Amino acid sequence: MKVYFYLVFVFLLGACSVTTEERDETNYGTNEGTASSPVELTVGTAKSGSVGRSGYSYYKFTTTSGAGSYKLAMSSLSVIDSYSSSAYVYTYIYSNSSYTYSSRWDTESCLADCIMYFDYENLDNNTSYYLRMGGYGAVTYSLTVSKAGSEGSKADPVELTLGTAHSGTIDNVKDGNDGWDDGYSYYKFTTSAADNYTLTMTNSDSLDCQLYSNSGFTTEVDYYYNECTAGTNISDNFTGSDASWNTPGSGLSANTAYYLKVEGELSSPKTTTYNITVQAASEL
Repeated sequence: MKVYFYLVFVFLLGACSVTTEERDETNYGTNEGTASSPVELTVGTAKSGSVGRSGYSYYKFTTTSGAGSYKLAMSSLSVIDSYSSSAYVYTYIYSNSSYTYSSRWDTESCLADCIMYFDYENLDNNTSYYLRMGGYGAVTYSLTVSKAGSEGSKADPVELTLGTAHSGTIDNVKDGNDGWDDGYSYYKFTTSAADNYTLTMTNSDSLDCQLYSNSGFTTEVDYYYNECTAGTNISDNFTGSDASWNTPGSGLSANTAYYLKVEGELSSPKTTTYNITVQAASEL
């Protein structure tokens, strides 16, 4: 997974065909929008569009369906006057309206009708993101941005209620450029008392997880004693950290927020569903 950007979408390539035609010097295609005035895409609604054989088309969408992974479906793809033997359209995604390199930046390409999941951390909720598209030739297509399977983001993790099962999902998808990229879902829970806390997951596909003490998901509570044992139907105990290396602590602190990242472990594209419950050991 690329560290630059995880604009959250991993890449599944569809098996549909793409239409290509002979070179036509009179058809340069049509670019849509500009960097200062991008075309607005509505999440969940298809939009017919195009990009010329020179320049770019610019789009914008706002994540109105919650934090998590989003996907860009491209259908009815037609490439006219391709000047490459590998006809495709490519898409850049940004977190800023100036369309410059940023913390959420990535690019993916589509050789045929396909669904693109970008290699960025999951998208934040109610946030605008920007697409810049180019093509080898004059291209027409239909675009649909929609919510994908992975939940939460680093900035907007899903809040877990202690002792209450949460029904979650996570994507595992293939990236056409990089091979396999595991999906991530992000959660948060707040302890009630100083205690060990038990994580229980009913997942039929292999998953993994790691516990963090900060909202940026960068400070692991303890790598050895507070990460899940990857597999199905996970049951693990969070004991906190100790000053000694690889020594379990006496429990998590009281009235403290902790952050949990769940990671996909599959070798094929799939959305995995599961139930996840965090509970104080003394209340089991």
